[in-house]
Amino acid sequence: MAQKCRKVKRRYNSMGEANPLTGLVYCADCGRRMYNSRNNPCEITDKRTDKKRTLKARNSYSCSLYQIHIEDCTMHHIKTEHLRAIVLETIQGATAYARNNEAEFIEVIRAASDIRQSETAKNHQRQISKNEKRIAELDTLFKKTYEDFAAGRLNEKRFNLLSQGYEEEQAQLEQQTAEMQTALEQYDNDGLRADKFLELAKRWHEFDELTAPMLHEFVDKIIVHEADKSSGKRVQDVEIVLNYIGQFAIPCGAEVEVEADTEDDAKRAMWREYKRNQRAKAKQTTAKPKQVRKERKAI
Repeated sequence: MAQKCRKVKRRYNSMGEANPLTGLVYCADCGRRMYNSRNNPCEITDKRTDKKRTLKARNSYSCSLYQIHIEDCTMHHIKTEHLRAIVLETIQGATAYARNNEAEFIEVIRAASDIRQSETAKNHQRQISKNEKRIAELDTLFKKTYEDFAAGRLNEKRFNLLSQGYEEEQAQLEQQTAEMQTALEQYDNDGLRADKFLELAKRWHEFDELTAPMLHEFVDKIIVHEADKSSGKRVQDVEIVLNYIGQFAIPCGAEVEVEADTEDDAKRAMWREYKRNQRAKAKQTTAKPKQVRKERKAI
């Protein structure tokens, strides 16, 4: 965990230490880390209306590539408070499930593996032993066949036919054995990963607040998708990848409906109104010369 924290630069500003989520949040589309933007409440003056208004405190994340090159990605904006709520809910759900259903939890972790039951693992082990025994037999047969060929007791055509058959069978058995050994290692690793997460779940319990140490012990990365407004509401997918177990499917949705950012909406509305007025003025300016030309032709 300490090494992971050192990989990310911790920048300080007037608001104090950097957000603990920084370094864990990634854009779903470009894969870049997302930047944290925040400020204290402040009073500004609108240059067009000369009216003063107070900006609320802001703390949010957006795609770093978008901030550098706006055309290359989209904003993927999300408030920090929403991210923290989603992460806290995910950790609470996963740890509670792991503590209350240890056997089922381990089975869920192993469900994504090629081997899903201990009986299948035993069958793999027996098959590997048979394969290794047969591979040794094939080595002996090939050696004996070569000796017969060298002594003249076997012609070249027969030797080539037998040796090719031995080599093909041996290659198939070696490939099957390697695949089964990989699956067995994955099966064992799944159990170890589940045990490590269970240790964390038992160490951290009955918590209602997300702390920095807890965050880095439980979370590997957070992937934020662009918000979808096609339904008339702002809905955003967020994937929480936990340490040891990855994305854990629990009955709590990563898809959340977040409240509208009224301040940003107001800014965008003002900008759209300004652009509409500019376009209207431009149309009026181009329309006047045409009207003058028409009047001259009529004269």
